[in-house]
Amino acid sequence: MATTRPAKTTPADITAAAAASFEACSDSRLRELMQSLVRHLHAFAVEVSLSEEEWREMIAILTATGDITDERRQEFILWSDALGLSMLVDALAHELPAGATESTVLGPFYVPGSPLREYGESMAVESGAGIPAWVCGRVLDVSGAPIAGAELDVWQNGADMLYAVQRPEAEEDHLRGRYLAREDGSYAFIAVRPVPYPIPDDGPVGRMLEATGRHPWRPAHIHMIVRARGYETVTTHVFDAASDYLDSDTVFAVKPSLLRTFRERSPDDPERPAGIDGPWVSLENDIVLAPSETDEDGGAVVDPGRTA
Repeated sequence: MATTRPAKTTPADITAAAAASFEACSDSRLRELMQSLVRHLHAFAVEVSLSEEEWREMIAILTATGDITDERRQEFILWSDALGLSMLVDALAHELPAGATESTVLGPFYVPGSPLREYGESMAVESGAGIPAWVCGRVLDVSGAPIAGAELDVWQNGADMLYAVQRPEAEEDHLRGRYLAREDGSYAFIAVRPVPYPIPDDGPVGRMLEATGRHPWRPAHIHMIVRARGYETVTTHVFDAASDYLDSDTVFAVKPSLLRTFRERSPDDPERPAGIDGPWVSLENDIVLAPSETDEDGGAVVDPGRTA
């Protein structure tokens, strides 16, 4: 009598079994996330005919990513940034009304608790930080009305391409500060003209960029988090419209609506603000906040350990 052999197990059988293993999960959202993750991850392996050698290399890369990640550096988020996932999640989370300032990623060098500075005060506490930049504008709602008391949390790099947190010898408050909008919504501060800089590329993400012919550079920008009671908090950038890498930002954060022109000014310009010597630039930048569903501010920024 012939023996009936079991049917051959197929890749589709393995995927189905792995997805089904989460059916008993009582958290419906977690069940959805895990089952979808399994299906998409397995579909990727099937689509590219992933080899055992390639699978082992992927595991080694994840291991190296964990090894280099510590309380000061988050290489997993760097992967998310460099693969465009961070900006995708940001876009999904912030569906804004027409006219509202668009958001971007937090970036790796945010430090909470920047000092509260006066209107027009400089963020540069060290000399030689770069070309002085007078940055001014208004914080408005989507109807054009001013938002008095809105807080702008600002930080940037200097002419050396570095943020203060990247330099152990730097003054803690160098090139960062918080400013409050006046009754008419106006704000102003002295920064420096930002310059392009590379993301940390001495780890697994950097090796991926080199192997795939990509560069690690970000275009010149100033970071802002703007919040006010009754409005959604926005985390955004102001990009120098004359910067290199605008069309190839390694973290895909450039949005056309966030490009601004830094106007070059002479030392004897009659509009030169107090506290600025020599050549300088000026930048006008209005921020438009979307209304929040609550009377509170739109939410605190959560720093997931990006600081490097």
